[in-house]
Amino acid sequence: MSHGRADGPSKLTSLADACRLIPDAASVTFGGVLLNRAPAAFVRELARQRRRGLRLVKPSPAYDLDLLSAAGCLAEAAIGITTFEARFGQSRQFRRQVERGTLKVREHS
Repeated sequence: MSHGRADGPSKLTSLADACRLIPDAASVTFGGVLLNRAPAAFVRELARQRRRGLRLVKPSPAYDLDLLSAAGCLAEAAIGITTFEARFGQSRQFRRQVERGTLKVREHS
């Protein structure tokens, strides 16, 4: 999706193409805090593309961690706190993967 311009090629790309730049087993981090301002479309696209063995590093993930856990994308999570805040409770898919032993956790608080 590169459109040439007078000052060089465009740096714009599709969401799917941007996610294809993330290889399996990569370390990733995302913006946002708990349920606020996470790049949800990007996270969903990583899951849709079935990335595997990812290492998520984020102080306070929520939806992004839970979705990638449910999709089987994560091998490790280096996190501080994860919660869906008082209204929605704990990150259930994340917890399920940890209890099964399929997701390694490094807790940083």
